[in-house]
Amino acid sequence: MTEKYEYKILNYWNDQDDLYVNYVVENLKTNEIANVIDYYNISDIDCDYNKESEEVIKKSLYKLIEKNNGIEFNIPKVSRLGTLLKYVYDCVCESESNMCHIDNFEWEELKEDYGFTDEDINTLNKEIVKYNLENYITTNSDGYKICGYGGLQSCFNDDRKKIEQYER
Repeated sequence: MTEKYEYKILNYWNDQDDLYVNYVVENLKTNEIANVIDYYNISDIDCDYNKESEEVIKKSLYKLIEKNNGIEFNIPKVSRLGTLLKYVYDCVCESESNMCHIDNFEWEELKEDYGFTDEDINTLNKEIVKYNLENYITTNSDGYKICGYGGLQSCFNDDRKKIEQYER
C-alpha cells in the first residue's frame, strides 16, 4: 500500500527571501506525526509572495511540501539530541533572526544557570559531525563559543509535542 500523508501548515515567515514553513505531516497509515520546519526561496513558490493573499501563498506552499512525500519521517528527532544541541536548536527556532550567538561570557552564565559543562561542547561537536551540521553550527569561532544559523531548524523533526497538541 502506498503511504498517504496529510499536511498542516502551522505558520510561515520570510527572512531575507528565505521562506520558513513550520508544518506537521501525518502518515495516515501509521498515524505517526512529524513536526518540521523547511525553507524555500520565495522564488520557489508559484505566486508573488509580496502581493498574494495568505490563502494563495499557503496553497503554493502545500504544493512544495507535498513533494517531500514523507521524507520528514527520516530526519533525526529532536528528542534524541544532546541537551546543548537542543538548546541551540530552540534558540534558533525562537529567534526572529533565525540565529543563536553565545559568547564566552554567556557560555559561563549557561553553565551556571543550566548546568552545562565543557563536555557538552564536546558532545555538541560530535553531533555537528554526526548530523552534518557544519553549515549551521560553529563552535569557538569569531569570538563566540557557539553560533547557530538559519537552516538549523530544518534539520530535525521536533517530536517533543504530543499528537493531541496539533489541531486537525
